[in-house]
Amino acid sequence: MELGKVYKGVSVDEFHVKRERDSFLVSFSFVTSDETVRLKVSGVRVSGNLCEILSADRLWVEKSEGSQVEFGGYTLGVSHEYYTEIVFDALL
Repeated sequence: MELGKVYKGVSVDEFHVKRERDSFLVSFSFVTSDETVRLKVSGVRVSGNLCEILSADRLWVEKSEGSQVEFGGYTLGVSHEYYTEIVFDALL
């Protein structure tokens, strides 16, 4: 998955979550425009909105900037009926 690129018309076909001490490892794949994209991230500390990935219509990853973020160096943007952010530490 490319940083800053917005993937539209997303259909998530695989989704896995694994606990790693005080955070989660999340991996999933999706299809968009006849392209299969895989993403694996570590250091997700807030798991409450991970299910939003399954309903995504658009997905993108951005490098987090500024001091407003308590943790994590990246943000996964998820959009369908509304917008959700998932903050994590590293792309794997």
